[in-house]
Amino acid sequence: MFKQLPTADLWKVWAPLSLLVILGFFFTFQQLDPPPPKNFAIAAGPSDGAYHAFAERYREVLARDGYTLEIVETAGSAENQELLRNGDVLLALLQGGIVKGPSDAGEEALASIFLEPLWLFHRADFSFSQLSDLEGHRVAIGPPGSGTHALAQRLLLELGLDVNNADLREAGGTAAVEALVNGEVDAAFFVASVEAPYIRQLLGDETVELFSVQRARAYQRLFPFLSTVILGEGMLDLRANVPDRDVQLLAAVGSLVASQDYNDALTPLLIETLAEVHGGGGLFADPEQFPSNRNLELPHNEAARQYLESGPSFLQRILPYSVVVAAGRLALLLVPLLTLLFPVIKAAPPLYRWRIRSTIYRWYADLRKIEETIGETESDEIAEKLAGIEKLEAEIRRQVSVPPAYMDELYHLQLHIEMVGNKLRRRLESASEEELHKSRVEEARD
Repeated sequence: MFKQLPTADLWKVWAPLSLLVILGFFFTFQQLDPPPPKNFAIAAGPSDGAYHAFAERYREVLARDGYTLEIVETAGSAENQELLRNGDVLLALLQGGIVKGPSDAGEEALASIFLEPLWLFHRADFSFSQLSDLEGHRVAIGPPGSGTHALAQRLLLELGLDVNNADLREAGGTAAVEALVNGEVDAAFFVASVEAPYIRQLLGDETVELFSVQRARAYQRLFPFLSTVILGEGMLDLRANVPDRDVQLLAAVGSLVASQDYNDALTPLLIETLAEVHGGGGLFADPEQFPSNRNLELPHNEAARQYLESGPSFLQRILPYSVVVAAGRLALLLVPLLTLLFPVIKAAPPLYRWRIRSTIYRWYADLRKIEETIGETESDEIAEKLAGIEKLEAEIRRQVSVPPAYMDELYHLQLHIEMVGNKLRRRLESASEEELHKSRVEEARD
């Protein structure tokens, strides 16, 4: 039907409707969250640490999808959290037990991703059965600001141990190992990978022993970020039988945490990256155990929680991440667009009819004025009105163009104009006859 519309009428009908749709589209676009960033940073610990190695693997995986991960070298988890809360990085790797508590920064955990055992080595000539037995003894708890220091302090404080009833030394790493081997401390805490050289050194030293934690369930209940792992007999060296017995350890659960500027659209990409890097399992983790939504200290990001529970959508399984993101944003735009288009398309035919009929009907106002005053028109005005009718008829022929479907209404208008014109002509003839009759009557009187 619309192909019959004159160009001017098409423009006048569709231009306002198109403008309405464009404005609705623009308004919706303004309300959309910005697309996920292509470049972002992660705080990842010292360059020779496990956290930094994990971050490098993340960078390799993300690069395949065209994303650039900047790795920020730090002293450890405490500094990672500080950078995250200050908004200097988008992501951070945090060791369980170091979180200082909720803040106004709005950081959220995306997933727990690995286990870091808490090692407690002690002198072989110093035997004890509970952590509380460390009271009155010399204990290395890690340097200030380290994850070891934060976790050891929390455990000892829960048992009522502090600097007032125990000799707590702020030493860690190789310094704590030397102090323990040289007899300068009785015990030392470490949070480290089993692959750390100083852990391997202590496991092979006959002058020290690895403590097997008792009451592990109680610690887990008190500290949700802790998990229990078993270092089985001979697991590290079957031939040398290292360790020589099953040892129960507490393990801090490391997690990936996002700042308040995090874009939820990154969630599928990051969770799949974590699954590729950490999903294979390890000495203390089963395959596909990580990433997980368990043992988190900070509030869990809702998008990450849903993804971990439900897995990828159908589109996410078959399409590249960038395509899914673009499709998702397009869908958000199409919903209001289609919502607007439906009434627009529905309103177009009535508006079109109104437009065409208004082109015709607007002439009726002038025609009616002429018709209503025919009986009151003086003879000298009739010719003027008749000229106006003829002019009106000529303008309609020249200016009014309608599709064939509406020609009947145009013909009706022309017929009505002709009818009014005929009335004027008859009125003119009648007026002429009256004047002629009066003239004859006056002549007869004379």
